[in-house]
Amino acid sequence: MNMNNKFALRATLVAAALAAGAAFAGSKFTGNGHVQIVKNADGSGSASGYLSMIYNMTGNNEWFGCQKSSTSRVFCHAKNLDQTVVDCWTTSPYLANAVSSISPDARVSFRFDSGGKCTNITVTHSSEFEDKK
Repeated sequence: MNMNNKFALRATLVAAALAAGAAFAGSKFTGNGHVQIVKNADGSGSASGYLSMIYNMTGNNEWFGCQKSSTSRVFCHAKNLDQTVVDCWTTSPYLANAVSSISPDARVSFRFDSGGKCTNITVTHSSEFEDKK
């Protein structure tokens, strides 16, 4: 094999490797990432959000968060684009464990009853989510 053929073969192999790498780059979340709030007629509801996407948006007045004290008291709160604010609290050690796993790049959702008590907190970590910048 002459030098030109070796170069062409190497170039083809490199191009194929790059194309294969791009094909396996991974799935990305394609939603808008805004805070989603649902309020039911009885006062119960839910909120969800992608923390890093909310943080990375410019000109955005939304927020979403959960806090846990050393006594496992939990407070979650959110505000969406419509300026609707919801919050809930709990002293459940199980829900406090969920809050302990929150990272800046997680999707977090919480549900609350008509009395404002958190009934569920879900924390999702995925390579599909945008990183906090």
